[in-house]
Amino acid sequence: MFTLQQIVDAPPTEVVRAFTEPEPFAAWFVAEGFSTPSDRVTLDVRPGGQISAVFVAADGTEVPFTLRFGDLDLPHHLVLHFDQPAEEITVDLTALADGRTRLDYRSVGLSDEQQVPIEPGVATMLGHLAAYFTQ
Repeated sequence: MFTLQQIVDAPPTEVVRAFTEPEPFAAWFVAEGFSTPSDRVTLDVRPGGQISAVFVAADGTEVPFTLRFGDLDLPHHLVLHFDQPAEEITVDLTALADGRTRLDYRSVGLSDEQQVPIEPGVATMLGHLAAYFTQ
């Protein structure tokens, strides 16, 4: 298990778009050396609905991926499920007095060995998410 926190310069109603709309999702959900084209992202925003997208490298290599939505209480709470490796992600969005949002990210289910390379990548992704809302 690991937890991360990110402050985002937008209210929860805007930040939740990073999980529910293709363009903001594609801007932050990237892996090192890859982009995620927004036209290759589909989101079925409902419990059990699927997120399907593709990481694309500069050399054209494509890595498709999917995850599923779990519990949703938008814009404050959402759960995501990866099957490979098995991971449950809980995201809580809390409005701050200054119009910003505290994003609390919690991952459970990964082995210690799986977590080592994933946690810093997620921290980078959350930085991209915050940067999207300051553009």
